[in-house]
Order: sequence, then C-alpha cells, then structure tokens
Amino acid sequence: MREKSRLAVESKVKQGALDAAIARATGFLRERLRSGTYGLALVGSDGIRFNENKGHVFVASFITDAMTGLLDEIDRTIILVRILSEENGGMWGYAPPAPDHSDGSRVRHVDSDDTAYVIRTLRRLRVNRTPEPLLAFHREPERLFVTFDTPGSTSLTTERSEQNNLLAHPEVNFNVFLALQGTHLEGFVNQDLVPQTQDARGFWRSYFYPSLLFGTNLALEVLLRYPRLADSARHGLSFILDSQNDDGSWGAESDAYETALAVGSLAAYPGTAACVERGVAHLLATMAPDGSWSSRASVWDFPLDGRVLHGYDTHRAYVSARCVTALRRAAGQITASS
Repeated sequence: MREKSRLAVESKVKQGALDAAIARATGFLRERLRSGTYGLALVGSDGIRFNENKGHVFVASFITDAMTGLLDEIDRTIILVRILSEENGGMWGYAPPAPDHSDGSRVRHVDSDDTAYVIRTLRRLRVNRTPEPLLAFHREPERLFVTFDTPGSTSLTTERSEQNNLLAHPEVNFNVFLALQGTHLEGFVNQDLVPQTQDARGFWRSYFYPSLLFGTNLALEVLLRYPRLADSARHGLSFILDSQNDDGSWGAESDAYETALAVGSLAAYPGTAACVERGVAHLLATMAPDGSWSSRASVWDFPLDGRVLHGYDTHRAYVSARCVTALRRAAGQITASS
C-alpha cells in the first residue's frame, strides 16, 4: 500500500461543516422522496429514452440507508407504500409488471437483487419480513444465488450479454448475503465466494453496475462479519486507497458517485482516516447549493434486445444518497481520529 502524498490543499474537516452538509443533503433527499422523483432514467445504448423515473425500490433502499434515524413517519410511510405496491409474491424487481409486458419477459418481474435490497430496507424500517423468498434463487451444489429464477446453468459471470443476465453475478450474491447475515438463513452465505471472485488487483467486478467500486463496496461490507477473510479485505482496501486522486476524489473525472463509494467503504475500517478525510473534503467542496451531488456515469447496465439499457441518476437522488451515507459513516471515524 503506497503512501498518499500530503497536498497543500489538504485541510482538517470541521465537524460543524460536515453536520451542516449532512443536514442540507438529507433535506434534498426528503424533497425528492416526497415528490416521487427519485428513480433512475433508462436510456438505451442506441439513444432511445425508455423512462425517466424507474427503479424506485432500488433507489429507496439507499435513501433509507442514508437517512437511517432521520426518517419521520411521512418519509417512512412513503417508502413502505412504494415497496408494498410493487410486491410480487413476496419478491420484487426493478420495475413492477406493466400491461405491455410479454410472457417472455415475465421472468424479469422479480429478481434476487431487488428482493434483497427491499428486505434490507424493511429491516432498517423496523418491519420484520422473512428473507426466505430469496431461497427460490439459491442453487446447489454451486452454492450460488442466480439473479433471475430460471432453469439452466448457474455459473458465475461478469461478462455482459443478454444470455448472461440469467446466470449468477458476484455483486448480486454479496447483496443477498447481506440480507441473510444475522438471520436463521445465514448458513446459505457462501463466505468463500468473496475472495474467490476478487480480482488480483484487489477490486470486485460487478455485472449490472459498471463502477469497480460498487462490487468492492458490497464485498467489503460482507467481509466485516468474517475476520478469517481479513486478508481479502485488506487487499480490497489497498486498491481503494491506492486509486485515490490527488484532489481527494476517486474516478476518472473526480466523480462524486465513485468518491462516495470509496469513502463509504473505507470508513468502516480502521486505519484509513487520512484518505477518508480527504475524500470527505472533496465531497463537501463539490456539493451543490441545494444539497445534492450529481454524476454523469451510468450506475446500472442491463443488456436487452441487442442494446444495453443504462440507468442514469438524472434526479440526483441515488448519487446524493450514496454521498450522505459516506459522510455519515465517515463522521464517526473523523471524530475518533481528531
């Protein structure tokens, strides 16, 4: 792990400024939540715009995480109504069935990824919902969870193609593991899958989420519970620490989304305070006056009908939620190290 240079622009993050930024950003998220404009825009690789506001249960999971302990009863009710309105036999998908959906696409109405996110969201909202529906996606003897409940191969892949949508994907398995941790079904967590899918350079590649830091964030969260896999966690942390930009950010364009993923991952582990603080300083400096952050990156990709569907955060709710989560996780580490 190489030592990051100390730059002249580096300065101590003031707790008051951090608290004020979190308060302003949570106000922005509350406005988005109550207006209903917090989904992702869906745009094809051919330029066709399919929808401006989909994937609500997915984004709501991150808004709930960002605002844990800060949601009032109106916020909580909005999220619960959205979740319950999209429930499909105890499971969830990226979008609920619509009148124009064909029988051939019906398999995609529910998936293990969105179902796991919803179960984790309900847990944060103090709603007890069993994770047992996730077992419909479990496959033995591979000890993998497929993303869609279909017959056939259960091999693991990160190579995008329409056929591969129906296989198993590393980041989806990590998400399911997090939904099962601490429950009577934790025995279905394949702990060894985490180091087995780690790239030699330290990161975890995702199938549906283009950022290398997305899968890495999930994997490191899973690993917090398993000290025997500490070497894998250290390798992942080294990748993040070594890829920080000189201005304290991460990503090719000093991207707020990439920076939030990195800071959120590092803040859960001791010994990373210096890099976390520089990342926080960058997020504070790039927050918009209304308390939001934006990113031009596609946060979700899905191959379909000869094209790739890209999910963009045009409403700034998803990226802002990831930034708030990062700031709140970092706040404790910064306070402890000061």
